[in-house]
Amino acid sequence: MSNVAYCSGWKSEMCVQLYTSHNLLADFNRFLVKGFPATQKLQHGGQFENANRESFIHKLKLRFDDEISEGGSHSSLYSIFSGTALYVRWCDEQDQIAFTKASLENYMLHLQAKVTLGKLKKSTYKSKHSQMTTLFTRYLELPSHYFDDVTIMDNSDSEPFEAYTRGDLNQLLPFLRSLFRQTYQQFIQDPDTHINTYKAIPTMTFKWRGREYKLCGGITKMMCAGTFLLSYYTYANTSDLFQLKQPVNASSKLGEEWYTMPAFKRRAFKTIQVEMGSHELEIPKYAMTFFDNLLNASRTLSSDENATLLQTVASKKVTVMKAPILQCFLKMWMGKHFKFTDQTGRNLRPVISRFRETGSQLTTYHQGDIVNNVMLNNTPRTRKRHYSKGNVLANNGMLQDAMSIREEQVKSRVSVKQAQINLAIKVLVIEEERKVNLPNLSKTTNGGSCTSPFGDKSEKYTKRAQKQGLAREGEVLACANLLECFGCPSQVIVQSLSDIWCLLSFKAYIEESIYVHLDANHYRKNFEDIVSFIELNIIPNINNRLLKQAEKKLDNEGPHPFWDDSDSILGLIPTLANEA
Repeated sequence: MSNVAYCSGWKSEMCVQLYTSHNLLADFNRFLVKGFPATQKLQHGGQFENANRESFIHKLKLRFDDEISEGGSHSSLYSIFSGTALYVRWCDEQDQIAFTKASLENYMLHLQAKVTLGKLKKSTYKSKHSQMTTLFTRYLELPSHYFDDVTIMDNSDSEPFEAYTRGDLNQLLPFLRSLFRQTYQQFIQDPDTHINTYKAIPTMTFKWRGREYKLCGGITKMMCAGTFLLSYYTYANTSDLFQLKQPVNASSKLGEEWYTMPAFKRRAFKTIQVEMGSHELEIPKYAMTFFDNLLNASRTLSSDENATLLQTVASKKVTVMKAPILQCFLKMWMGKHFKFTDQTGRNLRPVISRFRETGSQLTTYHQGDIVNNVMLNNTPRTRKRHYSKGNVLANNGMLQDAMSIREEQVKSRVSVKQAQINLAIKVLVIEEERKVNLPNLSKTTNGGSCTSPFGDKSEKYTKRAQKQGLAREGEVLACANLLECFGCPSQVIVQSLSDIWCLLSFKAYIEESIYVHLDANHYRKNFEDIVSFIELNIIPNINNRLLKQAEKKLDNEGPHPFWDDSDSILGLIPTLANEA
C-alpha cells in the first residue's frame, strides 16, 4: 500500500498563533506528512508522504489549545513545538517511527554523540531532554518508563554572561549615546515625517567619526539605542525592559524626582519596579537627561493608557519593541557599518545581558552583595549561574596583579602597598575596571565650578595672600575670587538643581546688596557687569524646567545655605573689603 497522499487540503484549524517576540505560527499540518514541509508548500498542494501519526498530532494540538486557554506561556509552547519539529524531522530522516520508546532513545543517543564530539553543550542536551520529557509524558501522556534508558546530563558547562570591561564600555556607550541623541533631535523636530515615511526612504542622518550615514527607519534605530542604554542604566533584563509601561506620574523622594515603572516577571510570578531617579551628586547626569528624552519620544509615538515605554514604528504604525528588532539592528545595520572589537580581538556589540552582568559586578564591588541582590532581583541560584563571571580578561589581569604583589611581599617582606610601589603598578586592574569617573571640577560658592582651581589665577591669588600674611611660604591656595569667575574660561556651570539654586541665591544677594552700597553708582561699579553676565550668558542656556525648579526652590526654601546670611555679601564688595 502506498503512503503517498495528495495533501492539498491544508486546514487552518490545525494552526495556533503564538504571540511571542516573532509572532510565530504553530502549524500542526506540517507534522502530518514526512519531512516537516513549510506551510507555503502545503497550502500550494502537491505530493507528500503520509506520516501516520494523526492521533498524536491531534492530541498535541488539543493540549496546546488547553494551555493557551489557561494562560500558558506562548514562548514555552513554541519551545515545545520547535523541539518536536526537530525530533520528528530526525525520525523521518532516519526512517524511524516517531513517538515510540525506541525512536526516543535513538534520538537522545544522537544528541549524546554530538555532546561527545563537542558539537553540543551538556546544558543544551539537558534542555532538549526536558523538552522531550514534557512532550512525551505531559502533553502526549505516554509512559514515563520511555526515559528509563535515556542518559541524563547536568549543565556544568553552562557559561554565565560576561561583563564588559571599562575599555568595552568606552567604545559602546559613546556610540549609543551619540546615536540616540542625534536621532532623537531629528525625530522630535518633525515626528510625523519620520513616522509616515516608507522604511526604505532615509529621513535621518547620523554623524560618527567624520562620516555621515543616511538612516532608513530612524525611529527604530533611535529606540534600539535607547533600549541598550536603558539596560545599562537600570540593569534590567530583556523581558522586563519590553514590558515597561510609560510612567504616568513622577513620585518625590527626599526632594528628588523618581520615575517608577512596573514589570511582571512571569516565571517568578511577581511584579518588580524599575526606577529612574535624579540626584544632586557630583557625577554626570547622562541617565536622567537620556530618560527624559526617551520618555518624550515614547509619548510622542503613543500616549495611550497601556503604551509601553519602548516603542517603534513598522508599516507606519506604532508597535512595541521586540527582540528580533534588536537583532536586526545589530546584524543588518550596526554590524555592517561599524566595527568594534574588544581587547582580545573579538567582535564587540551591545548585549542586554552583558550590561546586566556589568552592573552586577559594579554594584557588588562598590556596595556589596546585599545591594546587588536588590538591584538584580534574582534568586541566589540565578545570580550564581548567570551573573557571577565578570570578564575573563579583567579577571586574569586581577589575578596577575594579586600573584605579582604576593610574590614581591614574600621576597621583600613588605606591605601590600609597598609591594605595589616596588613593582611600579600605578593602578590595579580592579581599580581601573570598577572606577567611577567623576568630573575633575572644583565647586565654588557662587553656584559654578572650576576646571583649574590651581591654575594661573591661583598663583596670583596665592602671592597676594602671602603679601597680606594670610598664607605661608610654599603654601598654594586655590583661586577663590568669586567675582572674577564669571567670564573666566575655567568656569563651568553644572546643570543640577543644587548648583542652579546656589547661583540664583548668589545673584539675588548681589542685587539686594544695593542697600549696603554708598549709592546706585557704587553698586553698578561693583556688580552690574556680573549680574548682566549671569542674565545674558548663563541663565538663557539653563534647561527651562530645571530653572523653574531652582526658582521655585529659592521662593519656597529661601537662599542656598552659602548665602542665607545677610552679611555674606559684605566681603565681596571691593570698597568695603579694602576698608576692612
